[in-house]
Amino acid sequence: MVQRNKRERKETIEVIDTSLLIDGLIGITTLINTVEFPPASKSCKVLFPTRQDFKKALDIAWMLRKIGKPIGAVDILNASMCLNRDLKFITKDKDYRNIKLVEPKFKLKLVK
Repeated sequence: MVQRNKRERKETIEVIDTSLLIDGLIGITTLINTVEFPPASKSCKVLFPTRQDFKKALDIAWMLRKIGKPIGAVDILNASMCLNRDLKFITKDKDYRNIKLVEPKFKLKLVK
């Protein structure tokens, strides 16, 4: 009997930002994005922030201020939720690039 070495293929899950929800993309998003765009709550799986997400967001906010690149709290919380769950974030918003400066493990996909 021959055994083959099977590699597990890890699929990256993408969390959709408000800018793409408005364009009609459906999938996984955050509670914050559904508050910004309520129709997404009917068509998407919604991730809820935890205490750990808020703690991570505060750390990111401090680091961004330290390097002189602060961004909006909503963006920081979205990123912290993805970081804590090892998920990729897909957006049109270029502000998220600043998060990669302080959190290199942040998985970001910018689209036009």
